[in-house]
Amino acid sequence: MFSEDIISRVRDSVDIVDLVSGYVSLKKTGKNHTGLCPFHAEKTPSFSVNSDKQIFHCFGCGAGGDVFKFIELQEGLNFPEAVRKLAGQAGIPLPADSVFRGPDKRTEGERKALLQIVAEAAEYDRKELDGPAGNTARAYLKKRGVSEQVVKDFALGYARAEWDGLLRYLKQKGYAPGQMERAGLIVKRSEGEGHYDRFRGRLMFPIRDISGNVIAFGGRVMDDSLPKYLNSSETPLYSKSNKLYCLDMAKEQGRRQGYFIIVEGYLDAIACHQYGVRNAVATLGTALTEGHLRLMRRFADKLVLIFDPDPAGVKASLRGFDLFVASGMRVNVVSLPDNDDPDTYLQKHGHDAFAAQLRQSVKFMDFVLAQVVKSGTPASIDDKVEKAGEMLGFIARLPSGIERDHYLKKTAEALDLDEAMLRQEMSKLAKGQVRHPAGEQARAKPGGHRPKAEEILVHLMLKDEGLARSLKDQIQAQDFTDPLLRRAAQRVFEVVEAGGSLDCRALCLEGDEELNGLITHYSVLDADYDDPQKHCRDCVDLIKQKDPEKKMKHLLKAIDEAAAKGDWTEYRGLLEEQNLLGKRPGRKIPGK
Repeated sequence: MFSEDIISRVRDSVDIVDLVSGYVSLKKTGKNHTGLCPFHAEKTPSFSVNSDKQIFHCFGCGAGGDVFKFIELQEGLNFPEAVRKLAGQAGIPLPADSVFRGPDKRTEGERKALLQIVAEAAEYDRKELDGPAGNTARAYLKKRGVSEQVVKDFALGYARAEWDGLLRYLKQKGYAPGQMERAGLIVKRSEGEGHYDRFRGRLMFPIRDISGNVIAFGGRVMDDSLPKYLNSSETPLYSKSNKLYCLDMAKEQGRRQGYFIIVEGYLDAIACHQYGVRNAVATLGTALTEGHLRLMRRFADKLVLIFDPDPAGVKASLRGFDLFVASGMRVNVVSLPDNDDPDTYLQKHGHDAFAAQLRQSVKFMDFVLAQVVKSGTPASIDDKVEKAGEMLGFIARLPSGIERDHYLKKTAEALDLDEAMLRQEMSKLAKGQVRHPAGEQARAKPGGHRPKAEEILVHLMLKDEGLARSLKDQIQAQDFTDPLLRRAAQRVFEVVEAGGSLDCRALCLEGDEELNGLITHYSVLDADYDDPQKHCRDCVDLIKQKDPEKKMKHLLKAIDEAAAKGDWTEYRGLLEEQNLLGKRPGRKIPGK
C-alpha cells in the first residue's frame, strides 16, 4: 500500500477548503466554511469544513473525515485510489512499488484502458470531420450556425457511414474487440461472428465526465432518418442517469452565477455556450434524475429549466416535481416565445434577448399552477373539483408551511373557490403525510440524545488540547455512561498518553465509522464557552456525582448492545466496569 510518510505528504499538500470548493459552493461562516451537503439532499446547509483542522462534517447525515475521506465519498473511490488521485493533483510522485493489489488493480487498469480507447475514438472522429469524409457534416454545422471555434472547443467529430471504419482503426492501434465493446464503441452482430461500429453516418458529440475525460458519445443524423439521436450504451465509464453534457465546462460558471440552465439537446447546450451562456448543461436522452441534481448541487442550489411546451414536455416537467422538492434546489421555468428551442432563439435574437427571458423565469410551483388551471377559471364544478384536487396533491408535498399557505391562496383565487373550504380539503389530504423532502431529516446529533455533560466534555477536549491533557488525571473514560462518548474519551486519552497531537487525523480509527463520525462532528462544531475551564470542572463534577443506579442502568444497556453487536472486547470491559461499580460502598445497585 502506501507508507505513512507518503500519506501525510499528500494530505498536507491538499487544502480541504480548496478541494471541497471544487464540488460544493462554500461560504465562510465563523471559523468554518458551510454549504449544502453533497452526500444527501437538504435545503438548509448543514455541511461544514474546518480549515484549521482540515476536516469536514455534515450535521445532517453524519458524513465526515479528511481530504481522503471526502474524495472517497465524492468520487466513489477506495482509499488507495483516493491517495493516487490527490497525489496526482498535488504533483507528488508515488513510489513505483505503491501499487494496487487484487481487484483494485484490475478495476483501475480497466478504467484507464477504456478511457484511452474512447479518447482514441474521439480523435479518430475529429480527424474524420476535418477530412474529405466530413464535408457534409461541416456544411451541416455551418448551416446550424456552429462556429469553427466551438467545433474545436467541443471536439466535435464525424462517424462516416461505414460498418467497421472505427473498428479497423482501433484494431490497428492494438485494441481488442472486447475492449471496444465494453467501451460502447462497437456492437456484436446478432447473427454470425464479429462486430460493427455503433455510430455510422453521424455528427459526433463527445461526452465528458466532470474532470473533462471523454467517456462516451452522442451521435446525430443530418437528415430525416431515425433514430435522430443515438447515445453510447451504459459502460463502466458512463451512466446517462449520472452524467450531464457540458457540465465539465459549465461547472465554474454555475458556481459563480449560483444556478444552471437545463436544456434538452447537444446543439441547444452548444448554442448557449457559443452565445456566452456558459452555465448551460443538457441531459443525455433521459429525464432529469436524482443523480443529475446531486451533481449540480455540488456547485449551485438553483436550476432554470428551458421548458418544452409540447404535451410530452409538460408531463415530463410535472413528473419531476417530487425530485425537485427532495433535492432542496430552487427551480424556475422558462418558456421561450414561438415554441423556439434555445438554439433557434439565440440565433434569431442573440444573447441579450435570451438573458431577458431567463430573468422572466417563474418558480416551478407557479408553472405547475398555470399548467393545471390552463385556460383560466373552469366552467363547471366538476372541472373545479378535478383541478383543485390535482393542485392540492402538489401543495401537500411542499416542505414549507409558508409555501403551502401561499399556493393555497393562489389556487383558491385561480379556481374561484372559497379559501377556507380549500384549506379543509387540504387538511383531509395532508393527514398522515410527511412533508419533509425525501432524504432530508432533522439535524440529529450522532446517535441521538446523549448526556449533556459528557457531550460538552468531549467537545471541549477536541477544541483544546491543553484541557484534554489536564482532564486525563481528573476523569477516566469509564466514568462516561454513553458507550460512544466513552470510546471517544478513551481515544482522546490514548493519543494524549502516547504524546500525539489531538487532530482529527490522529484520533480517527480506520473502519470505525461511528466513532470517526462523532469525532468529526464535535471537531467542527462551532460553539464557544465563556469559561472553558469552569465548564470542564462542572462537567467532571456532574459526571462523577451521577447516581450510581443511573450509571448502572446505562452500563446494562451498553452491555446488551455490545452483546447484540458481537463486540466481545467491549462486552468484557463493560462487565468489569459493572463489577467495579457494584463493589462501591453505598446503597444497593440494580443488576448486582
